[in-house]
Amino acid sequence: MLEIQNNVFLAFDLETTGLSPEYGDRIIEIAAIPIFNKKIKFKYSFHTLVNPMIFIPGEVSRFHKLNNEDVSQAPLLIDVFPRFKEYIDDSILVSHNAKMDLRFLDIAAKESGMFSIDNYYIDTLEVSKYFLESGPYNLEHLSNKFNLGINKFHRAWDDALATARLFQKYINLFSLKALENFIRKWGD
Repeated sequence: MLEIQNNVFLAFDLETTGLSPEYGDRIIEIAAIPIFNKKIKFKYSFHTLVNPMIFIPGEVSRFHKLNNEDVSQAPLLIDVFPRFKEYIDDSILVSHNAKMDLRFLDIAAKESGMFSIDNYYIDTLEVSKYFLESGPYNLEHLSNKFNLGINKFHRAWDDALATARLFQKYINLFSLKALENFIRKWGD
C-alpha cells in the first residue's frame, strides 16, 4: 500500500472553456497548492492562465469571469502542461470532482505530445459524500459550512485553496489514515 504520511498532497483546480474535453473544451487556468505535514505551503504554489486557442463562450465567462482578452497573452497549453507535469512530480493530487479535472489533463497531455499523468489522487467530493450526511457538496457550500475563509469561487486559485483547506479539515475531522481509503491511481 502507498505510504502517505510523508507525501506531498497537491490541491489543484482548473478553469476551462466548458465541461467536455472530449468535445473540444480546453483548460484556461491552472492552480495548485501543496500540502505537506498538514500545512499549506504557498511558497511552492503553481498558478497560470492558459491561452486555449479557442473561443470562451459567454455563458462560461460569466461563470468564472475569464474572457478571451484575459487569456489572449497567456502561454499556450503546449508550454504550460510540461511544466505542470514536472511540477506535480509524484505528489498525491487532491481535487474536488477529480475525474473531471483529470480528464482535462489527459487531453492536455495528448495535445502536448506527452504521456498522461498517472499520479495517485483523492477526490474531496467523494470524501464529502461518504462522510457528510447531506449536501450540497459543492466547494462554496462546504467552505461556508466549515468556515474555511474562502469568499470567492470559480477561479482556479480560489477553488484550489478551498480544496486545500477542505482537505486539511477532513484530515483533522477524520484522520489521514481514514482518508487513505479514498486514494486512487489515475489511469488504473
